[in-house]
Amino acid sequence: MRKLTFTVSVSLVILTLSSCFRVTSGADSFADDPAFAQLKQRPLTLPVIRAGDRCPVTRGSRESVPREQYIFCSGCLWFGRGPVYFAWAWDFQVGGRVIGPLSNDVDDATFSLRGAPYESSVYQAKTPWVSKPDYDGPILIRGKRLDGKGTLRFYDQGPKPVEDFKLKAPNRTDSTHWSFWPSYIILSGPGCYGVQVDTLRGTDIVIFSVAPGN
Repeated sequence: MRKLTFTVSVSLVILTLSSCFRVTSGADSFADDPAFAQLKQRPLTLPVIRAGDRCPVTRGSRESVPREQYIFCSGCLWFGRGPVYFAWAWDFQVGGRVIGPLSNDVDDATFSLRGAPYESSVYQAKTPWVSKPDYDGPILIRGKRLDGKGTLRFYDQGPKPVEDFKLKAPNRTDSTHWSFWPSYIILSGPGCYGVQVDTLRGTDIVIFSVAPGN
């Protein structure tokens, strides 16, 4: 019943946020697309972090994504070098101080699970994704915990979270707009995590630290 509750509740949020966009994502949507098979051949190049070592978090920017009303969380701190970026639409936690995602007081990828829904032994962290208007092609997103055992999955639609998150740009109704996808990153708990984003233009890596929510 808890799994059913998770799927239904998250699906309703995703449908609401994506009502103004064409839906081009999901694990099965591009199962036969050779472009994704080509990206999947690239190895994961995420670092290994020993337990107790500092997590080498990525620095974000509020200037890389335009502050447009059609982009959810457009004023948030965005991570990535492009053409694809993602944001963490929950609270930040730095030095024991919790601040909101729209605050200008921090630019490191250090996040708090405070307020993130917890269902079926995992946290559901709202993470919108965008890509630049001039990018046209596949986007493959993978990740894992770097400093120990733990779960990292992605969810936007469908029956369950996935390990390989596939997006296809453009995903918009206006050719001048950025592509946008609402989604969730599913985490088992605090730790140091890495996400690798592969596109036709190369490979990008974002490393982030997740702090407890209490």
